[in-house]
Amino acid sequence: MCGSTGGAASLAAELEERRREFVLSRLERQAGDFSPTSPEFGLPLPEQIAEVLADEIIEREVAPGSRLPEPALAERFGTSRAPIREALYLLDQAGLVERTPRRGTVVKAYSRREIEELYQVRITLERLALERICEDPDMVDSCLATLEPIMREMEAAQDDPMRYRELNYLFHRSIIVVSRSDLIRRLYAQIEGPLKIFLRRMFFPKGAARKSFGEHLQILAAIEEADVKKAQQRLEKHDLDGMKRAIASSLPDQPAAGRQ
Repeated sequence: MCGSTGGAASLAAELEERRREFVLSRLERQAGDFSPTSPEFGLPLPEQIAEVLADEIIEREVAPGSRLPEPALAERFGTSRAPIREALYLLDQAGLVERTPRRGTVVKAYSRREIEELYQVRITLERLALERICEDPDMVDSCLATLEPIMREMEAAQDDPMRYRELNYLFHRSIIVVSRSDLIRRLYAQIEGPLKIFLRRMFFPKGAARKSFGEHLQILAAIEEADVKKAQQRLEKHDLDGMKRAIASSLPDQPAAGRQ
């Protein structure tokens, strides 16, 4: 009996993890208007709703601190409140909203300290991924085969901040995937939602994409040499610079009520 209970708990945890990763993977795509004729209509209803709301949150069409009342959302999407609750749960798991006792569900507003902590987690996980990759020649080859086409697209997209943002995210995400560590991948998935928010306007300042591209070239060169320390140092320097820009670009968007 105990074994059966443990197995059920394990299965529930696995299903929960798959659901979290599913909604995070959907964040990588821009959602259009919610419509039964959209290509996403085959998805379960809560995931469709979560995708639309996630896109709005990431692009700051819905400001941090904004309430997401279930009745209003149910009316907007023409559904009952049950799918709305599920969608909000998925967004909560993705780090895009938070639930408060008095206000209900609100769009998550990240403080400077939280941004710093998220980037420290990112750096730690990417360093671990690079260590796994650089110690295995086959992984190095696989990593280069994955990253080099992305780099070519990044080079061509330096004057397109929105496209460059997507490719920048894909570069870092690919390092995690190529490391072939389920644990690193699962942990990284939990910070991807907030990272997408911080990246949204990072490459609009003049020269930002070109500077970033040069840093990615250096990281790639270190991976090609299988020099784990050099790759980790270059990636950490790059991420810390990104953290500073994330703080500078994100904090002004905090709601006025949050500034004392």
